[in-house]
Amino acid sequence: MRTNASVLAIVGITMATVSHAAAAQEAGASVPPQSVDTQAIETAPVHVPVTDIVVTGTRLGSNFSAPTPVTSIGAERLDALGITNVGEALNQLPSFRASSGPAAQANLGGNIGARLLDLRGLDPQRTLVLVDGKRFVPSTVQGSVDTNLIPSSLLRTVDVVTGGASAAYGSDAVAGVVNFVLDRKKEGLDGEFSAGMSQRGDDGNLFASLSGGMSLGDRVHVIGAVEYEKLEGLGTCTSRSWCDSQTLILGNTPGAGGLPANLIVGGVNTSTMTPGGLINRSYNAAGQAIGTTATDPLRGTKFLADGTPGQFQYGTLVGPLFMLGGEGQGRNGFISALRLKVPLERVSSYGAVTAELTDDVTLSADLSYGRVKGTVDGAIFRDFNGTLLGRIKRDNPFIPAAVASAMDANGVASFILGKAAFDLGPGRATSTTETYRGVLGLEARLSDTWTVNGFYQYGRTNFTQRATNLVNLAKLLKAVDAVQSGGQTLCRINADAIASNDDAACAPFNPFGEGQYSQAAAAYVTGNGRQRTINEQHVAGVDLRGELFDLPAGPVTVAVGAEYRRDTVNGTADPISAANGFYALNGSALSGGVTVKEIFGEIAVPVLRDSAIGYALDLNGAARRTHYSTTGSVTTWKAGITYEPVEGIRLRGTRSRDIRAPNIFELFGPQTLRSIGLSDPLNGGLQTNPFVMTGSNPDLNVEKADSWTGGFVIAPRHGLFRNMRLSVDYYDIKVADAIGALGAQTLVNRCAQGATSFCSQITRDANNQILQVRDVILNSNALKTSGYDIELQYRQPIGPWGELNAQLIANITQELTTVDSLGAVDRAGQTGLRTGTIAGVPDYVLDGVLTWTIGKFQLTGHGRYIPSGIYWTNFVGPDQDDYAVTLPNSVDDNHVPSRFYLDMTARLNVDTGNGRTFQLFATVNNLLDRDPPAMPGPAGGTNQILFDPVGRAFKVGARFHFGQ
Repeated sequence: MRTNASVLAIVGITMATVSHAAAAQEAGASVPPQSVDTQAIETAPVHVPVTDIVVTGTRLGSNFSAPTPVTSIGAERLDALGITNVGEALNQLPSFRASSGPAAQANLGGNIGARLLDLRGLDPQRTLVLVDGKRFVPSTVQGSVDTNLIPSSLLRTVDVVTGGASAAYGSDAVAGVVNFVLDRKKEGLDGEFSAGMSQRGDDGNLFASLSGGMSLGDRVHVIGAVEYEKLEGLGTCTSRSWCDSQTLILGNTPGAGGLPANLIVGGVNTSTMTPGGLINRSYNAAGQAIGTTATDPLRGTKFLADGTPGQFQYGTLVGPLFMLGGEGQGRNGFISALRLKVPLERVSSYGAVTAELTDDVTLSADLSYGRVKGTVDGAIFRDFNGTLLGRIKRDNPFIPAAVASAMDANGVASFILGKAAFDLGPGRATSTTETYRGVLGLEARLSDTWTVNGFYQYGRTNFTQRATNLVNLAKLLKAVDAVQSGGQTLCRINADAIASNDDAACAPFNPFGEGQYSQAAAAYVTGNGRQRTINEQHVAGVDLRGELFDLPAGPVTVAVGAEYRRDTVNGTADPISAANGFYALNGSALSGGVTVKEIFGEIAVPVLRDSAIGYALDLNGAARRTHYSTTGSVTTWKAGITYEPVEGIRLRGTRSRDIRAPNIFELFGPQTLRSIGLSDPLNGGLQTNPFVMTGSNPDLNVEKADSWTGGFVIAPRHGLFRNMRLSVDYYDIKVADAIGALGAQTLVNRCAQGATSFCSQITRDANNQILQVRDVILNSNALKTSGYDIELQYRQPIGPWGELNAQLIANITQELTTVDSLGAVDRAGQTGLRTGTIAGVPDYVLDGVLTWTIGKFQLTGHGRYIPSGIYWTNFVGPDQDDYAVTLPNSVDDNHVPSRFYLDMTARLNVDTGNGRTFQLFATVNNLLDRDPPAMPGPAGGTNQILFDPVGRAFKVGARFHFGQ
């Protein structure tokens, strides 16, 4: 928890930057500031252009200052930092939790490489994404928008609205709204080309864009853009030393050897799986285990690559999955094959025309197309307890003679073989997301003070996933169970007396060694998967806006309207995927639809102007009534106030009720299966590798959020601080009946802690080992988050040395709490990310930019600071209260160190006259080459979404502008 004093301390000691594009300035273009709080625009210094400002936080137009905090990121920030994707730029902002992108995919399929926006750490489905105030067609079945599909080169600003947004814009705006505001008056032709790679020769990237706008006569204006980006990604965990260290969670008997129950250490290898196979337990003819684990006659027999037996070299602290040391470095099936960053290719295009049909009627039409293609490697097939391979029986002809003799000598009828099938290789999925969107709008001015707007929008997303080399679990089980019959090696099902189970295609599979099976066997046990999903959206709306009457302080402004929306999803998948029959990368099929009908209204009442008790006082209110075909009707509302006691100082606050209805995936989606590593606290922290079932729930209800914000903006027009702007806002959001999944590891832990309602979601075998965890979507959670947003900007001329522009954006999270039947878990300060758990956020994040401009040269430094945090909220480390080595959740180190990243960009502007300007730029990201903290993560050795997995990287490029 952070106090107000902490907020003031951070504001007082930290500063960063903002800048303007010199090339555009020289060309005479009006360039939006890098980040502008549009609520302070009326008190902006004279160097900030204020024409055609659209206040995203309200439907009442640019003459009204809404009480909701808005942060605007201009295209200049992307140029200054050498960023070619607006989603990447937004995910750097402290108010967003970076939870998606090319570095987040690990071994999961779906919308590979999608850049989703996760405002406040409340998950992307609670952030509403708009383009020019209208919804963008969903890119995923969860209703989220992949910002890869929105061209960055047409943007004027991106407005981030936090608090009180559902009443103005509708469902999904629980955390807030991100509105992509296009430069619809763009003139001239702009282009950019850039390329780069990491210092280590990987993570290659290529970007090219072309955008422009022009007037056709006096009444028609057209704009358009097309972008292409290709990212090569990173290789496997072995490509970086911090990941190749194999830092994982190693289980220990609590207190044994004076050590805690969990150790986060490097050099962790698998203890019950090898690429060639490892015998873990022997059984007699009655199916009973022979002796103890220590006295088992065959345990520890491994198989070399050629299939010959050998003795496995165990390390220390040997558990059911992992051990410290021993053999297997570089071939840990849980991490070694995972890509640290997936390759991605995207094309996005946008065109718009605005036509003044008469002096009072304007027609607009928008068309856009985007395509994102990504590839991911699935998890290596792993089985350590015979769940998937079955027990290997004595009559299996692939058993080497020496092992067969040992079985006969010790009365062994079968054994469990632990195998990480590097020889089969991972499955590979390629996903393609194509989005089409068209908008037709009409605006009519009814009088000097009243306008009416109407629009119709159609959007469609085609998602296709094709997966290859997927292990078919049912076929593998059949093929491994081989026998000798009639001088031939056959699958047992084809040699037994039961004709009904025969499979003529079954080819016996040799699991001993690496690649010792036939091509026919490999072809039989592997297959291809597919999924195709179509999202369609129809939206129609109309609103009327104008002035009711005048008060002494100004006109009372209102907006009323109605909106209709129909979202449908239709999908198909191959039959094996639909039954979760593959080991990984199962596709899913779903279909369903939701119809939404809404009416809304908003009012602004000016109370004071230039009075003895204040420079300005405005009241604002909004309400919306929404009917969902799935969950019924619900009302959202907002009330807000802005007060300027003196010119240049503005106080503001809002109170609102926001909602989110369950989306189609949450209501009608399938249930999918995948395998992950977990720790079982009911078995002393025993590590296990069960399947996790995730999926939908048709009985979900609407979630409701109560939010309020309060803060101030200081933006003097005159005097010593006329070039400064400071805003500080407090936010508090409480979500009841929150829709979501807790995470498999969280379910297991909460069950062990006494939340018996979760225990029914866990399936165990006769030995109390976890076989499966059902982590389906529920309304069982409550979410709470609160904190502070801080933004400081300052511009300082330095005479003949040019000008400095500085900006700080900071977020301080006081809490990010999930509440279930057992209590609350606060993930504020959790910067680690354990597989099967919910991600947290840092206590605070500081993001600063400093630009020095002298003549035609600009140098920009970008700094991002992530403070130290904890690895996981469920663990208790030596530096935390109530720590004891005997606790099942004790850990040797629950601390994640801080990281500071520094990026530098240099730009040289060249003006050739006649409205033609050129810019050359070079960027070095992670200039100090800081490795991320080595710790267990979903994709290997760190939380690689929060921390940079690439290292020092370089980019060079050029930009041009032709026109006035």
